[in-house]
Amino acid sequence: MKCPFCLTDNGCALDDCAPDESQACWCFHVIVPDDMVALIPPEQKGSVCVCRQCIEFYRADKLGFLKVFGFD
Repeated sequence: MKCPFCLTDNGCALDDCAPDESQACWCFHVIVPDDMVALIPPEQKGSVCVCRQCIEFYRADKLGFLKVFGFD
């Protein structure tokens, strides 16, 4: 699964699972800021997973993140 921001593989453990399998993923233990989730295009919400690097970048430098990904 690709991150909606940087478009790299986000390492989602659920991406390779059959629909009836339940595996824990790193993202189950990370809170994605609501204002970051709001930046995901509506047609992608619920079907994409933000990568760890983008979440960390956003938390460390929100304005830098917004500039890099064209939200400024």
